[in-house]
Order: sequence, then structure tokens, then C-alpha cells
Amino acid sequence: MSAELITLLIIAGIAAVIFAAAFRDRSHDRNRAIEKLRRSFGQIPGKEIPPERFEKIPYYFEHHRREGQIDDITWNDLNMDDLYERIDCTLSAAGEEYLYLLLRTPAYTEDGQAFKEEQLRFFQDPAHEADRLRLQEILQQLGRTGKYSFFEYMDLLDRLGKRSNAYHYAAIAMPLFAFLIMLVNVPRGAMLLAAAFVFNMVTYFKEKREIEPYVVSFRYLLRMIAASEKLAAVNNPVLTEETEKLRQLAASLRHFRRGSFLLLLDSQYGASGNPADIVLDYLRMFFHLDLLKFNSMLGDVRKHAAEIEELAMVTGKIDAMICTASFRESLPAYCEPALHEENGSGNKAGNWTYKAEGLFHPLLAEPVPNDFAADLHPVLITGANASGKSTFLKASALCAILSQTIRTAPAARYEGSYFRIFSSMALRDDIAGGESYFIVEIRSLKRILDAAEVEGPPILCCIDEVLRGTNTIERIAASDEILQAFANAGILCFAATHDIELTQLLSGSFRNMHFEGRIEDGDVLFDYLLKEGAASERNAIALLRTAGYDPGIADRASARARRFEETGSWI
Repeated sequence: MSAELITLLIIAGIAAVIFAAAFRDRSHDRNRAIEKLRRSFGQIPGKEIPPERFEKIPYYFEHHRREGQIDDITWNDLNMDDLYERIDCTLSAAGEEYLYLLLRTPAYTEDGQAFKEEQLRFFQDPAHEADRLRLQEILQQLGRTGKYSFFEYMDLLDRLGKRSNAYHYAAIAMPLFAFLIMLVNVPRGAMLLAAAFVFNMVTYFKEKREIEPYVVSFRYLLRMIAASEKLAAVNNPVLTEETEKLRQLAASLRHFRRGSFLLLLDSQYGASGNPADIVLDYLRMFFHLDLLKFNSMLGDVRKHAAEIEELAMVTGKIDAMICTASFRESLPAYCEPALHEENGSGNKAGNWTYKAEGLFHPLLAEPVPNDFAADLHPVLITGANASGKSTFLKASALCAILSQTIRTAPAARYEGSYFRIFSSMALRDDIAGGESYFIVEIRSLKRILDAAEVEGPPILCCIDEVLRGTNTIERIAASDEILQAFANAGILCFAATHDIELTQLLSGSFRNMHFEGRIEDGDVLFDYLLKEGAASERNAIALLRTAGYDPGIADRASARARRFEETGSWI
């Protein structure tokens, strides 16, 4: 056997060992990833989203606002950024942005619900774990877009204008011409090749900086087309409509994949880093191959913008659906909501249903469930400081929102109408706009009354401490009139207040309920259970004692409060 043959056999053997090791490592990595997906399902997400990426997630929603979505005041009042993070275990950028859009877009009919109950239950069922993991593996391979929003750069493609390929054709021609010169004159050819190298690199990076965000989005689009084909090939029994749509869309966009490796394989953006990829990187830089491919795709992307958007939405929907199934399993309790479409206008007192058993706030680690039903009247809630009023209001609104978005109620049982949902709770002074807290508050309340003048589903609103931004006498008088106007407009209002006077003034229109606490061993204890009737106890002054204030301050404050109740005068 010749030395050359032995050398070739040794090289082939080494290559086979390297290939086998790479295949083994890839197989181990895949198994570890699948096992992580299996363990994390039904757990509280530990996902960390960089701040710059979190800022981009609402992009699609922000550019597709419409009537009936959760407005900014309500979203902020209810801490729904925190709720989003509590729910979000999506595996793709499409899933992240779809989930955000979904949580801000309640359905108002059964047909408007994004998911079917049978779909969610399928993915929750341990018997279908393998089916779920196969879909999750595909979605995980699709992945995210880094700090960019896919939809943002799809929307901004027009800013690129018409792209010229002149530089790029020159980048191909100059090195080839230099090699031809080298056949005749090596020094001159080498100098020309060096000049071509410098020219190509300078023009490459100049162009690359301008289009890089769009290149990232195009790479993501290419991965999404490939992922959609794989998702459609799974033939999941509860995703027939979604997978058929993906199949159609992927077929209409399949031509984008021709030559797509020029954009997909880039060691700087997630490739394996093997020598072949590195060589291809330098070839792209030297001959502008990925820039040529980008320009050829640009016109086609603009023509097919609607199909691309729908492809992302359907892909994101499947991701968010599995995420919702996991969220259900992570809760201490949940139920499928029983929702009703009210006949005729919702702007009529009592034209609603709201009944909950075991209602709780989904962000609390150890929530206290409450049973609650609002029948013919809105509800006025009184009670001691820190007794649970605000938390209950938020839980009530979130139950309706989650029921109408991801058909998952944080309760043992929930039956409700399809509501338009508003709140006025955690407002602030608008310093930039020069508006005081009181002005911000009355504007916030007025927007709810304005919404009630528009025909549609009944309105559910939660208000915490009505008109807290003004003096006691005017607050009570104005609060009485505003809340009465809410009742007259047919708004199902859950309002919390410290003004006991309102329990009497509104007794004909509002049902009184309360939370209470008790003082035990110098401390104030709460059971966080909602009870019938108005509160009869106050604890603000008692809290002064438990906080370590001079006992004389608390005693004198108690005496003054009693004197005012008896005489109506502070003097």
C-alpha cells in the first residue's frame, strides 16, 4: 500500500471521527433541549427577555390598534407587563409578539376567540406530550430575532428605497479580472486583487451596516418559511386549520428559499462556527453574495407583505397556544370560562353576567380565593387599608381579560359576559403635559362614560379610590354623582373607596361589600375574604401604632376622629 493511500485513509478516518463526534454532540444537544422543554412545561417561566427586546415586543400591536382593545391606562393599572412575563414561555419572536397582541385584544364573540378549548386541552394532556414536543422543537429552531422586531423591519422596508446592484456586480468582476491579469503579469494582478479586496470590504461593510436589521428579519423570514413547512408536516389533529393555512402560505413563499443559505449561514449570527461556514462568510464579504441575495429578495418581500404577516401570525398563534396550555398547568387552579354574548345593547343596567368561584390574582404566589357574583347592581367595596381591595379589583378585571383572550380564567369557576374592560386605578400626575393628578383622574373616568355611549358589549370597569386627588367634601359629592352616572349608563362598576359616606349615598344603585382586618397582639391581620355589607371598622390609626409611632400620636388621632364623627367638626 502506497504512502499516499495510507495518508488518504488516515485523513478519511480523522474526518469520519470528527463527523461522528459532531453528529453525537448534535444528538446530545437535541436530547438535552427536548428534555428541558419537557421539564419546563407547566412551570412558572424562567425566561429572561433583554430590556431592548422587551421594548420591541409591542410593536405589532402598536401599529395595529383598533377599537375594543385593552387601552394603555387599563394595561398599566393591571400590571399587565408583569402578567405577560408570567405567562410568556413562547419559543419564537412570532410567538412573543402574537401573545402580546392577544392579551390586548379581547374577543367579544365565541367565533372571535383565538383558541379552541380542545386545542388547549390537547396540549395539556400528557398522552400528547410527544406531539407537543415536536411542535416546540420546531418553534425553538425558529427562535427569536435578537433585539429587533420582525414586524418593525417588515413595515420599514420602504425606507430602503430602490436598491442598486452596481457595487455588487463590480465586487464580483474586479477579483475575476485581477486573476486574469495575474496570468499575464503577476505583480500587477496581485496589486489589482489587493485593491479589489479593499474596495469590496469597504463597500460591503458600508452597505451591511445600513441593511443589517433587515437582513436579520430576512433570515428570520427564511427560517419561518422552513418552520411553517415542518409544522404543517406534523399533521396535528387539533391544528388542521392552522397547518393547512401554513402549508398554503409556505408554498406561495417557497421561492424565497432559493439561494437562502447566503443569508442564513453567518458565523456572526448563530451559525456553528465550523471552517466551512467561516470560509463562506469570507466569500460573501469578498463577492457581496448575501447583499445580492438581499436585493433580489427585497422586491418579492414587498409584493408578498400580506402573506408574510399572516405566516408570522399563524406561526405565533401555535406558539402562544402551547404557551397558554403551559400557563394553565402552572396555575394553582383555572377553569374554562363560560362566556355569554348579551342580546342587544350592553348599555343597560343588569345586562351582564359575572359569577366567579375561587377567584384569585394570577401573579400572587399564595393567593386567597374569593367567591363573587355581581347580578343586578354594580359593587362598592370598602375596607381597611391593605385589606385586599385593590388586589381584588385587579383580579376581577384580569379574570375577564384572560377569559376573553386566552380562554383561561384564574378561578375554580367563572361565568361572565363578553365585556369591554376598563380601569382607573394607578394613575399619576402628567408632569410633561402639565396636568395634575385630579385632572388625569377625571379624564380617565370620562373615557369610560364616553365608551358607554357607544353601542356594544357591556362595560366592566374597576375603579380604585374615586377622585382621591381632591378634598374630602368635593370628593364625596363628585364621586357620588360620577358613580351614579356609571350605574345609570349600564356600566358594571367595581369601585373601592375609603369614603364610608358613599355606602349610604349609593345604597340604591350599588351593592355594598367589604374586606376587614383585626388587631391582634399589636398587629393588624387580614383574611382577604370579601364579605357582604359596608365596612364598619377602620385601621389607619391602628397602623400608626404597629409602625412604631409615638402612642400619643395615635391616641390623639383616635380621639379627634371620634369627635368629628360625633360633632361633624374638627375644632
